[in-house]
Amino acid sequence: MTSSVTPIPLYKQPDIHHRRWFLLGVMCTSLVMVVMSVSGLNVALPSMQRSLDANATDLQWIVDSYAIVFAGLLLTAGAIGDRFGRKLALMGGLTVFALGSLVGALADTSNTVIIARAISGIGAAFVMPATLSLISSIFPPIERSKAIAIWAGFAGAGGALGPLVVGFLLTGWWIVPSFWWGAAFVVNVVASLSVLVAVAIWAPRSRDDDSTPLDPFGAALSLVGLAALLYGIIEGPDKGWGDSEVIGAFVVAAAMLVAFVAWELRAEHPTLPMRYFRNRSFSTGSIIITFGFLVMFGFFFLMTQYFQFVRGYSPLKAGAANLPFAFTMIAVSPRSAGLVQRFGLNKVVAGGFISIAAGFVLLSTLGPSTPYLLIVVALVLLSAGMASSIAPGTGAIMSAVPMNKAGVGSAVNDTTRELGGALGIAILGSIVASAYRGRIDTSGLSGDAAAQAGESIGGAIRVASSLPGGQGAGELIARAGIAFTDAINVAFATSAVIAVLIGSMLFVAGRRT
Repeated sequence: MTSSVTPIPLYKQPDIHHRRWFLLGVMCTSLVMVVMSVSGLNVALPSMQRSLDANATDLQWIVDSYAIVFAGLLLTAGAIGDRFGRKLALMGGLTVFALGSLVGALADTSNTVIIARAISGIGAAFVMPATLSLISSIFPPIERSKAIAIWAGFAGAGGALGPLVVGFLLTGWWIVPSFWWGAAFVVNVVASLSVLVAVAIWAPRSRDDDSTPLDPFGAALSLVGLAALLYGIIEGPDKGWGDSEVIGAFVVAAAMLVAFVAWELRAEHPTLPMRYFRNRSFSTGSIIITFGFLVMFGFFFLMTQYFQFVRGYSPLKAGAANLPFAFTMIAVSPRSAGLVQRFGLNKVVAGGFISIAAGFVLLSTLGPSTPYLLIVVALVLLSAGMASSIAPGTGAIMSAVPMNKAGVGSAVNDTTRELGGALGIAILGSIVASAYRGRIDTSGLSGDAAAQAGESIGGAIRVASSLPGGQGAGELIARAGIAFTDAINVAFATSAVIAVLIGSMLFVAGRRT
């Protein structure tokens, strides 16, 4: 005769309950490190472009190789954490993340950096869902929404803090040589190993008591489908949207993603249970996160280049210029849970997206010498809108899944984040690349120089620096700055339209329910 003992939930264990806020801090630190790895690297892109002789497509792949692997593996990583232990998954992810960052710091070619970023993406895929699922396990229901809102706030703030931290390192200090882009990777090595020690000592063990089997075939389909989709979007402006390779990538993406959905509907133990999407909170939260991060990551990718290439800011000044976004995010996010309780999810989030749209409308009027105060107003509008949308969206997803599947719920939340972020960088980056090439004036340059200056603003600056005697360098840089600014205005106007459409859809859906 056997007897089963129901395990005591973590939030009911006195030792865990007493240190729950400290553990929230450790989880948020892990989260910020992962998010900063995307946004912080944007500040280092100009230095990397000069040092590695990288073109615009190389830069997008340096950013998106991380996001592709990250997004593709999140669902599987969350399921592995549920199955074998979330603390173990978090510690393993931190170790792999540190390894990838070390390889990146030592790289001397664009391809090596891309590989290093993919390795870090593998580690990040295990880190991010483990942090949110552990938070859901250690906080009692009455405090859980507030804890998740704080976690989501730091996710958004990490996007703004990354450029500041990396900008400080690139400016030069007593250990790191000035403007060495590898500092953007070294900080990740140090941070991940420090957090690893804290997790090993203080984080509790947590896992799915049902020991659900994994779904490797479904994971492979999602990874290939997402990778092919992003490949086509990134390569489209460079090779042409009618190129057979680009079209082939979109065909593969469609086939793999349709096959993934079909497989998940029939699988006994799916990576992503499709029945969750029947829950209005789950599906609404997924839409909110996807489109919120689509516009946010695209914004950071473009804005840091604007600050450095067009306005001539140093990496540190470019990072500091984004601080109003971080401060607003941290201030507003914890209050979003109360707003949702008072006014309802759809109304609060719809208002958030309208605020995002207003911010992008202001940014779509940018010029090379736009007053910084106007940019600050736009940053506050964007951040307030993100804070009142992303945190409630995360809470909606986590409230719709059972506690023993917290890893899967967290992975869905994180997958929509990374998918949205990768799509934002790819789509808005592609819009800017296409618009820049159609606007840049390369008259007076030789064939090779004209091609390089017409490829990206970074290429134009390199050409300007190599002109004999500097003749015409200032004029070329000015023309490139105007062309790039006009191009990002198109991208920001597109972002405003997206935000208005999503906000309107959520408001109408809320009125109907």
